[in-house]
Amino acid sequence: MNWIELNKSKALVTMVVIVNDYDYLENVKKKANELINEAPLLNLSLIGIWDDEEIDNYAKAKNKALKYVSTEYVSFVRDSDFVADYYEKDWLKLLSSCEKMSDFESNPVENYSFERIIMLTASRLSGLVVQVESIKTLGGFNEYLQSAEEYELLTRLKEYAPFLSKYAFVAKFSNFESKPIFKEDFMTYAYCLIRFKDYLTKHKLWNQALIRKANWAITFEQEKEFENILFGILGDEKYFKKIMSKYDPILIVNDYEYVCIDVLESFTREFYEACKASGRAAIVVNGHNRDLIYKARQMHISAVLGIQSGIFSDVDPNKLNINSLDCPKFINIFDHPLYISYLLMFVVDRFYCLACDGDYAKFAKTNFNSVKDSFIWYPGGKRAKSLTGVAKDIDIDENREYDLSFLGSFTDYRSLMSSFYKLPKGERIIANVMLRILRKDSSLSYDKAYKRAIDELFREDEYTHEIYNERKQRLVTMHHLWPVARLVSAYYREKVIRKLLDDGLTIHVFGNSWKSPVLKDYKKLIIHEELNYNEALEVYAKSKISLNIFAWHKDGLSERIFNAMFNNSLCVTDSSKALKENFKDKEELIVYELDKLEELSETIRYYLSNKEERIRITNNAYENVKANHSWKKRVQEFEDILENVD
Repeated sequence: MNWIELNKSKALVTMVVIVNDYDYLENVKKKANELINEAPLLNLSLIGIWDDEEIDNYAKAKNKALKYVSTEYVSFVRDSDFVADYYEKDWLKLLSSCEKMSDFESNPVENYSFERIIMLTASRLSGLVVQVESIKTLGGFNEYLQSAEEYELLTRLKEYAPFLSKYAFVAKFSNFESKPIFKEDFMTYAYCLIRFKDYLTKHKLWNQALIRKANWAITFEQEKEFENILFGILGDEKYFKKIMSKYDPILIVNDYEYVCIDVLESFTREFYEACKASGRAAIVVNGHNRDLIYKARQMHISAVLGIQSGIFSDVDPNKLNINSLDCPKFINIFDHPLYISYLLMFVVDRFYCLACDGDYAKFAKTNFNSVKDSFIWYPGGKRAKSLTGVAKDIDIDENREYDLSFLGSFTDYRSLMSSFYKLPKGERIIANVMLRILRKDSSLSYDKAYKRAIDELFREDEYTHEIYNERKQRLVTMHHLWPVARLVSAYYREKVIRKLLDDGLTIHVFGNSWKSPVLKDYKKLIIHEELNYNEALEVYAKSKISLNIFAWHKDGLSERIFNAMFNNSLCVTDSSKALKENFKDKEELIVYELDKLEELSETIRYYLSNKEERIRITNNAYENVKANHSWKKRVQEFEDILENVD
């Protein structure tokens, strides 16, 4: 593929001429120079695809070109149409003179309803200027279609308009056929008719739309082909879904509350950006904007993905709710299901759970009737902006500011003790036994510790006791006892930090939670200001070693692991089952056990003083996460999950 910039300015629009035939190149350049003289503010570029075997249609060419476009808006023209002036030249020149799209007073497409557009043809679509961001949001041009791809994109721009910018596009239809007609156009018409069949039928327009397109096919002697395509798609649901698959958006819902600084919001943003980079349609919406979310019930939505969102707890059957969207619904959780049980206990149709821990996934599926199935789905990792283009740790090691950092928060476990005193006596006894068990065996999950405590407290013939066997009562009891998990997690986090500080190591931490009286005497605990997600990435990039202490994820992985590895910082972490399944100790990271901290300080000192060994491990880790734990990889994994649910 060849990208040729003929005129680059700070204009609003880039016009891209797609040159499919090398023999057209000189004629295109000549016409382009004439246009530049007439419209000097218009960015004008050529994309040559005559030697690119991967690009076999214009939709692919346009999608590839998007990454080179630097202006807010873009307009595409085929080489033959450009040379023959089969485009709205004066209209485009006028647009190019505007500083912003709102300055363009006449927006002809506003006069065309969706119903009107579906009745028209691609050959009358004489001008289309689209916001680059909106094209990417909708997954790009449909690469399964060989022609009339702009017409099909326009139908989606109209369909999803409530979720796009007010000025997402401007378009113009001529009063006559202004462009050549191709037989492949009829494949696109058939697809669009079937895609919107339910809508057209509801509005009593199906027969009219079908007759219009059929008559159009007759006019150009494509009646038989159009009929075969139409009934072929109608009879092949699998093929139809394939054409639609990437272009029906994932509706990503985030409540954007100030949780874990901006981590959940950042997860939403990173997944959305990865979708766009993968050519996968995705829309982000604030979970509090329920009216906007419920508008999606009239649209083609492939799935709802709630990032630990409260949208799934608002399902009053007497009101409009998330069940009005006929698609699979996924809640992505980062805490134990007991801690967020209010998000899982309501009746949600086609409801699935995505968890960052295998124990969490299993618990959600087993204990909440609404959850049809659960899947392990980790967050992705990301490289800091300052390391963009830097491939090897050895290139940046000398610039690493911190020997050892930890990007987690601190909770004084003593402050959690009061919650135990408020428990009923029976539950308080179970809680104390669980604490003793977990302090003795830090490898146990919360669920297993509860089971072991029950085994210890009750004889086998007492297992009819409601506190163990009756599921609802058991869940209530386990929910009441959740402070056990928080306390033991805080206890071990403090234990690790104290051990390292007592052994003379300096640790860089971030946020006000570390300004605790119990840590005030540690001079080598360097407390920095609170960080947002992207600032935290820069700390990983500045750290030779990144410490991780899990929040009691005994079969999970966290973003701290991936982000450390993406930034070539040596990850030193406590163990989990998932960790052992995904990474190799001493080859990609360093693993320690919470109840065996005697050698941890010396291990850290060893890797601080052995630069080559540290770099060997971090380079191995980087290659692993780049291949298996990027956000683009998470998009692919989500697609795989989506294909296997109903």
